[in-house]
Amino acid sequence: MSKVLVEEPRWGRACARVVEGSRRLQRNRIDDDGEGGPTRLGMKRDGCKHFGEHLGPLYRYLSDQAGRPWDKVYGELCAALDRRSVVQAHLFQHIDSHVDRETVWRDDKVWVRSWRGLVPLSESRAEMYVHPRTGILLVNRARVIAKRRRKQADAAKAEASARERRIGAPLPPGVQWHRIDGLWYEVRLRALGRDGPEVFDVVLRRGVRSTDHQLLKERYGSSSIYAHAKRQLDGRTLRRHGLAQE
Repeated sequence: MSKVLVEEPRWGRACARVVEGSRRLQRNRIDDDGEGGPTRLGMKRDGCKHFGEHLGPLYRYLSDQAGRPWDKVYGELCAALDRRSVVQAHLFQHIDSHVDRETVWRDDKVWVRSWRGLVPLSESRAEMYVHPRTGILLVNRARVIAKRRRKQADAAKAEASARERRIGAPLPPGVQWHRIDGLWYEVRLRALGRDGPEVFDVVLRRGVRSTDHQLLKERYGSSSIYAHAKRQLDGRTLRRHGLAQE
């Protein structure tokens, strides 16, 4: 296992082959008059050679062990990996980030110990956890469900924001219609300078800057613009476009 997880094929040797036109020959070539050659020839080998960590097999192995006692799984890992090796010992840090081992049973739920204290299992970033009562390695499905719900909530929020905003034809560029407190307004937009001073947004009714990119994108569909002016739409315009005030 240590060979698969730690070592990877070393690359870079091909670019150092001594063949006609190779980089090494070009670098060490001596001029026809015998001058202009290299002042020294280093002993360091050419090419970029390195080792890396293949964590995919490790994570797949842990996923396949779901439903087994964690003590047995951890014992097998310790038998396959040498913790005296700095590189292999580093793999156990990845295991700790992938599996929550410090769990607590409280209020009929599983909680996880983190630097923030006890947090619900759904807020953990680890994909697996050890059940505090049985010691069985399990998949963190609460994290997946919470992530799906957050995604659905964000989509619903974006859809609701889009319903409150009309963009495009027949509106010219830099103009949007927004419904604010039940009334429709024509909003004029301006570009927001990057790292510029704070400017006042008449729709959000607060000062904004480039760091408020998420708020601006949710409101205007772009994180680089803000509303600098607005005016209420008249009744004839609203009727012509099928809009109504509340």
